[in-house]
Amino acid sequence: MCAKDRSQIAVCSQTESIQYFVEMLNISSSPSFVRDSHGKLVHTNSRFDQVFLTNNERNSWFASIPVDTGMELVRSELRALTSRVACLVSNVQINNEVWTVFIECMTFNDDLFSKWVFIKDSDSIVDQLGRYKAFSVRMDRYIEKISRAASSEWAIINLYSAGLTHSTISKITGVEEQTSKNAVSKMKRELNFPDRDYIILSSIYSLNYSKIIHNVISVLKLDC
Repeated sequence: MCAKDRSQIAVCSQTESIQYFVEMLNISSSPSFVRDSHGKLVHTNSRFDQVFLTNNERNSWFASIPVDTGMELVRSELRALTSRVACLVSNVQINNEVWTVFIECMTFNDDLFSKWVFIKDSDSIVDQLGRYKAFSVRMDRYIEKISRAASSEWAIINLYSAGLTHSTISKITGVEEQTSKNAVSKMKRELNFPDRDYIILSSIYSLNYSKIIHNVISVLKLDC
């Protein structure tokens, strides 16, 4: 079964679109949250709750971190929201631990949201050889190549790269789950990467994750 025609533009409700991103956050192994342009936390994943909310309520968490740290993060968030770029903030100290924070802008029906992903520095992979950057370039070329094909592959790969399951990809695109799995297997053979985490890490380190998210938003606009 073919995916829905990308030329048929329709607009999904904001609630439906946000639900897909909530699912992506929930399966992430990194603490993550989404907040609106007024600074209200819209959703936190379970990992964020475990790491940061054991002694704080959701709405009071931001006030619990050091003032200088909070100001630096907010400045980066404002830059992400106003310039529509992704930002990496390194050496962020919270609760006696050091984090790298990835912040990007998301738009749903003209409303702005920011997504924050916290990567613990002790768990981070040092990219001394530029392998993530090199893979990200190959990944970009691959997505560009399949975007010209009249098939569901472009939608599948972007949804998978953003963290969605094959079951959800099937619901969004209308293809069978096995078709989704086959498309990913084909990409693995061509690009030679170990797992989905590698895709996500490479896109974060190369600041290309926002491109994938924008592609996903394009796919979701067709899912009506």
